Amino acid sequence: MNSSVALNQNPTLAQINHQLMRFSLPVIPREKIQVVLAHADRGKLIASLNQLDDPNALEYVRSSLTAAQILSANEEDDQGGMDGQTNDDDQSRSQRDENNLLSDRAKFHVYGGKAALCFEADVTRGGVPTIALDAASSTGPRSYNWGQKTRIQMTRAELPVVAAVLLGARQSCEFSSHGADKTKGFSMDRQGTKVFTKVFEKGGGVKAVPIEAADAFFVTSLFLLQIRKISPWLDASSAIALVRSTMHMQQAT
Repeated sequence: MNSSVALNQNPTLAQINHQLMRFSLPVIPREKIQVVLAHADRGKLIASLNQLDDPNALEYVRSSLTAAQILSANEEDDQGGMDGQTNDDDQSRSQRDENNLLSDRAKFHVYGGKAALCFEADVTRGGVPTIALDAASSTGPRSYNWGQKTRIQMTRAELPVVAAVLLGARQSCEFSSHGADKTKGFSMDRQGTKVFTKVFEKGGGVKAVPIEAADAFFVTSLFLLQIRKISPWLDASSAIALVRSTMHMQQAT
């Protein structure tokens, strides 16, 4: 069971999103808060956020997010079939104990004009905490085809490199040979105030989304969360410092 601090009657968006992330629900972008409130009763929504252990409250929040097109109806039925790079961690997420793994499935969506991304806390079949990256093409205004998404599960070695790009310790990165047939990949490149992210797959084209600074904050926090799960003796400051120093070592070689 997830424990959390109860929201007051006038919570900030950050407090609401913190509550959502604790229960593996997508956060609400600032520009969508009015859309959510147009589909949900404000008082009931806050009350439900305070009782997310209750199935009825959870369903109310889920339906509100779905109505606002923050949570896709396809996503709930789309949790299987995730491919990743084959290595010693076995990046294919097949049969596993959902009760054991879904408790910390925090995720964050980034929406672009032609595609959307979903960064999700995940665990490899070898038991290593990591991040899964989904990319879906746009099918219309504020609508994305999550049923035909490209999914990549990052390897243990890729995790700190991507974190370094997000933290500004590295300009860019690119990884390929993901998936059972090694035809998937992704790249991230810092361009001004954005991190331009591409996900590519043979036969599936390229899905590109610029990650704005505000979204990069939440995405980066997910990476730090997973890095600290791998090395629980590190606090957040130490994890950031270690990522940066490791990148400096790579650049010096």
